[in-house]
Amino acid sequence: MKRIFATILFLFLAWGTALADQPVVGFVTGASGLGDLSFNDMSYGGIRKAQQEFNFKLIILETQKDGESNMDDFTKLIEQSDILILVGAQHADMLKEAAPKYPNKKFIISEIPLEGLSNVSSAFFEQGEGSFLAGALAALTSESGKIGFIGATPVPPVRKFEQGYIDGAKYAVPNIEVEVTYLSPLGDFSGFNAPAKGYNEAMSQYKNGVDVIFTVAGMTGNGIIEAARRSAKYAIGVDSDQDSLAKGFVLTSMIKKLDVAAYNELKAVMLDEFKPGATSYGLKENGVGLSEMKYTRDKIPAVTLKKIDEIRNKIINGEIKVEYRENAQ
Repeated sequence: MKRIFATILFLFLAWGTALADQPVVGFVTGASGLGDLSFNDMSYGGIRKAQQEFNFKLIILETQKDGESNMDDFTKLIEQSDILILVGAQHADMLKEAAPKYPNKKFIISEIPLEGLSNVSSAFFEQGEGSFLAGALAALTSESGKIGFIGATPVPPVRKFEQGYIDGAKYAVPNIEVEVTYLSPLGDFSGFNAPAKGYNEAMSQYKNGVDVIFTVAGMTGNGIIEAARRSAKYAIGVDSDQDSLAKGFVLTSMIKKLDVAAYNELKAVMLDEFKPGATSYGLKENGVGLSEMKYTRDKIPAVTLKKIDEIRNKIINGEIKVEYRENAQ
């Protein structure tokens, strides 16, 4: 009996120690928050996969609707957590301020490269490469000779989508027209959470002759995709595979594998393999790419699909250079 009691006591104490030692991960979402069916949900999927493997406690801090980061809330989360993972460029300044004050914490940020902070790792994506393919496909598919781009706000990560899309379109069809609209000015992240506004802008572009729109606007993209369905035109989804949101009307999705990056970065921390600095995810690393086009592939000519594959291979082997031009118009 004493042996059984001692065994139970040992297991109880071990269980209590395990709980005490359980690491805590704080997750700060990007603008539009969870449920966007885009970059936040994609990141959350990778975090949950890591959680199932490494059994950490997860605390989620959702960004305000206007997309602004709150330093007071972030500071509270830091003090409760061992590891912080943030999604979105809008958190960069806040992270730069906070990380040096908490040298014993580990920070991970996705979407932008950050260097020079010993406790910060960053995962960024060569979205220009994937967007180049999306632009080429849009241009080759367009019957009107006019395609569109709707972005949330012109921060560098979104501008990279825009430039890659335009460059890819003009590479495939030099005389293609591209109509570009941003839903909120620089510094205002509300454009990521405005589906009705996105819907209205998309309807305006479609009425203006556009027949394919690439949406890079988080939850706002849901409104743009709905406009495509109602107009019997095409939209192109972003970050996650959004093809099923309007079957047959989402031409493709430019997938940015934030789930893979979130999982890899958290795994490195858990295995004590954390490395500060920036890691790039491009076509070569299978970090970006087009969806399988499950609902539209049968509508796309084989010659077009072959052309897209050729362009993809040329980007990977360096024959096509996809570069970000900060001051490009």
